[in-house]
Amino acid sequence: MGFFDLKAICINCEKEIGLNRFKTADGWICPACFKLCGYNLLTPTKTKTITNIRADIAEKETQKGELLRFNTTKKIGGFIEFDETKRQWLIPDGIFGGKKNSCIYSFDDIVEYELLEDGDTITKGGLGRAVAGGILFGGVGAIVGGVTGGKKSKSIVNSLKIKITVNDFQKPVVYIDLIKIKTKADSFTYKTNYGLAQQILSALALIQKQNDNQQIDSSFSGQKNATVSAADEILKFKKLLDGGVITQDEFDSKKKQLLNS
Repeated sequence: MGFFDLKAICINCEKEIGLNRFKTADGWICPACFKLCGYNLLTPTKTKTITNIRADIAEKETQKGELLRFNTTKKIGGFIEFDETKRQWLIPDGIFGGKKNSCIYSFDDIVEYELLEDGDTITKGGLGRAVAGGILFGGVGAIVGGVTGGKKSKSIVNSLKIKITVNDFQKPVVYIDLIKIKTKADSFTYKTNYGLAQQILSALALIQKQNDNQQIDSSFSGQKNATVSAADEILKFKKLLDGGVITQDEFDSKKKQLLNS
């Protein structure tokens, strides 16, 4: 069935469609199913099979449910939002901070981050590099702190963005665009957005500090549990020794083995 055939059948919903349709590997899909998949005009629909399409629709529905359950406890401008209870964050992608197709990330997904001005790195954080300052006043309070780094003096700035590397092999980098057009460095717009960049970087630094503390606590808990487990085992063998079931040499050997494990 060619493109100029007046009618076709959507391979997903099986409804009859006209020329307003999209080619896939297995046939055509209608505009409604195209939208359900979350596709746009840059999506290579010709490579999509019916299996891919149904999987994409299911994933999109799951994403919608996650967005509905996302409870914003803190937002910085219209650039980033946090759900501190679930330890999640997202970057709004709709008009006026709306969340149309926003991807939700865990706090644990953050690998590193940096502030870029006209492509130049101003400061970095993550993987052992800390951004200066940053505290959170209460569960939903204001995040404050400073940004340090080799900032060069400019009269005009064309781009100011935060690059966040996340633990996602398919899409390892996300950007927060604070300035996308030519802006004077002494303008109210630049100063406001640069201040918001400071707050975002401080929030990310705080999140990474919490992640580090959790790893330390987890490691300590594991060591503590291992110690308790070894003590319990030694106590069991001591009872066997006292009951004459094993010899002193056997007990000493087992005790040494458990303490060194």
